[in-house]
Order: sequence, then structure tokens, then C-alpha cells
Amino acid sequence: MGKFDVVIVGAGPAGSVAAYALARRGERVALLDRARFPRPKLCGGLLTWKSMQLLRSVLGLDQEFLLQSGVINYQSDRFSIYGPKHLLASGELSFPFHFTDRNRFDALLLECAGRAGAHIFEETRAAVCDPDKGWVTTTDGQVFKARYVIGADGVNSAIRAAFPEGRIDHARWKHFLAPAIEISLPPDRFPRSVHCPELHIGMLKAGYGWVFPNKDRVILGICGLRRNISNFSNLFRNYLEYLNIEKADEIRFKGYPLPYGNYLEQPWCGRVLLAGDAGGLVEPLFGEGIFFAMASGLYAGEAVAEALKNNGKPSLFYCQRLQSQILSEIKASDRFRWLLFRGVNFMGDKALGMFVKAASRRLGDMVHGKRSYCWTFKKHWDFL
Repeated sequence: MGKFDVVIVGAGPAGSVAAYALARRGERVALLDRARFPRPKLCGGLLTWKSMQLLRSVLGLDQEFLLQSGVINYQSDRFSIYGPKHLLASGELSFPFHFTDRNRFDALLLECAGRAGAHIFEETRAAVCDPDKGWVTTTDGQVFKARYVIGADGVNSAIRAAFPEGRIDHARWKHFLAPAIEISLPPDRFPRSVHCPELHIGMLKAGYGWVFPNKDRVILGICGLRRNISNFSNLFRNYLEYLNIEKADEIRFKGYPLPYGNYLEQPWCGRVLLAGDAGGLVEPLFGEGIFFAMASGLYAGEAVAEALKNNGKPSLFYCQRLQSQILSEIKASDRFRWLLFRGVNFMGDKALGMFVKAASRRLGDMVHGKRSYCWTFKKHWDFL
């Protein structure tokens, strides 16, 4: 293949936003993905306020367009939290949660990258990366050469696997890798109407279940650390029975690993930067990944653009924004989740319900990104 300024592996939200950020600056970008879009993607598809702001301010995709085009198919300004036996808390949000079909959402972001000038290579799977040279070799023997590489190829990243021994704490990565299982059902298969997102706690000591409404379906799943749980499939079937889903034993489901506290402090090596799930950059309380993928992709892309312009090291530019804007939130969220999980295990779910009721608006703004996970101070995002 021809030589590029940047090769980006993975065309999900992280990779597509990184490609957009670079291509609109005139850099020659190759964006590779093993799939052909639109492709199926398991995900609850929740977009918070900060996600909507990034889409508007960076890509020019405002709320009206996303709603009219059907990329966003449902919104709700309320939430509910359930314990094992009853409703613990519910409330109103200062900004609605928006829900998107990831198949259409990811295809739209890829289209934005292509329109900006990125060279897109679908059905092209990366096999090997040389972090020192900036070369990516695909499974069919193509070699993409570039000055820099951005690995945005998900939790099982082939680019991250190319990092030398000792660069990543593999035991920590594995320990905080959470199984997630999810299905979608037609509304008439769910035993009641669902009008707002629900969280269900108490089944896992370090995790939760969810029920998300969509226009034509209900998405439900569980995610959590194993913590001596030997069979997540059985746990999920128990969750379906708890939700009173009929014929739960006949439902087929799929699982996927989710970074759940195994974020990398320094997701770079040589000429390579990692973004999104490839770097474990997922909020570890509720598992929000879409925003942190887009934001880290933006920062990685702009860091490489700065390095190309000034002949500097992209890791230096990436580090500063990653620490102040993303890792600070992820770390604070990590502390907060253990406070909540241990508090529930020690005091019971009713105590959590009282806490959420007392601080529901502030906590909602924290999830949305209007406030920080660090003491719920007001949060300023530098892309606004």
C-alpha cells in the first residue's frame, strides 16, 4: 500500500473520530476495519449530554439532525434504579438520555471520516503492528506504512498486542475485564412498558443490569467483574427470570468483554497511540464507552496532527489532554463505584436508594458530564 501520515485500525467511534480530526486537517489517513459497515454491534447505545456536545461541536452533528435521520431513536429525561425486590429511586434529569442504534451510529461516523478525506479500507483485518516503524500488516499480507498508528480496534486490540513485554500489566488488564451479556427484545416480549432507562443492582457485587428503551425494542443486559462467578450465562438467565421474561431458557444471547477499570495510564508505545476500548478507556461505574471512545479518538487524532505539524512526539500532546480530561474522570468514577458497591454490600440497597433520592439531580449531571466524578464539581470539556 502507499505510505500514509497515519494508519488508524478500527472504525468504531474512536477510530472514525480520530480519522475525521486528522483528515480535515489535510493529513493522509488510512482507516482500516475488519468489518463492512453497517455492521452489527452489541451496545446499549446510550448517549449522554457530553456525547451530544462532542458530536455537535466536533463533527457538526446536532440533535435535530440525529433525531430526524433516525440515528437517535429514543430519548428520556427520567431514570429508575431497582434493587432485587423493589424500586429504589427514580428521578428527572436536566438533559435527556438519548439512545442510538450502534449499527447506524457507527456507519454515520465512518461516513463523516470519509467525507473529510480519510481513505477507508473495510474488510481489512490488522494482524501485526510494528510500533517502532509505524507499519501495520493485514491478514492478507498488505502492509500499511505510516509515520504514526492509532489503535482503535477494541478490547481485543491487535495493535495493543504488539506492545513489547512489560509495557502492559496483563494480570491487571485481565482482572478488570468484565463479561457483558446483552439481548434486544420486541416491546411485546417484555412484560411491561419501559419508558426510561433502568439500572438493576444487587445481583452482582461489582456490576449491574440494565433495561434500555428504544423505538422498536427493549435492550437488556448485565455487566460486572467475575468475583468468583463461574457462569455468567446462568446469571444472565436468572436476570431474565427476575425480569419475568417468558421462555427465558429459549432466548439466545451473545456476550462480549468490557474494560471495567483496566484503563491504561500510558496507552502509547513508539509511534502508536491507543484510543477507546483498546486502551481500556471506559467509565468504570456504568460502563459508558461511546463518549470516552470519541473523546480519546479526538485527542489521539489531534495529538498526531500536532506532532506532524511540529515534528514532536504525539504521546506528549496526548498525555496532557488524556490526563486532564479523561483519566481524571475515569479514576474518580472508579473510586466512586467502589464506594457505592461496598456501601450497598454493607448497608443494603435501601441506603443507596436514599442517597440517590437525595442527590439525584447532581448525580444525573455527573453521569451526563455536566459535573465531574471528582466531588461533582462543574466540568469543563476542552472541545467545547
